[in-house]
Amino acid sequence: MMFDQSDEDIPTYAILRQRTIDLATEHGVEKTICPSEVARSFGSYWRDLMPRVHQVADQLCSEGQLEYCKDGVSHGQRRPSGHYRLRIIPDKGS
Repeated sequence: MMFDQSDEDIPTYAILRQRTIDLATEHGVEKTICPSEVARSFGSYWRDLMPRVHQVADQLCSEGQLEYCKDGVSHGQRRPSGHYRLRIIPDKGS
């Protein structure tokens, strides 16, 4: 993975995770986000971040915080093949 930024500028897993949750929460339960939106929010080296963003998405979906969506259909915790989007799952306590 090549970055055009210094190592200090590379977001940690925890930062990627929080940004993903924040963006999904901002969009709400009726809308979805593309994983690339998370990566692009960090700047010009966003393509290099995509594998890590997918890892974060996998983890958040497996924890039940997000769900995978494709073509407007929820895929729950199972990542669909090809392009997918993410939606926040409402807190069950609400």
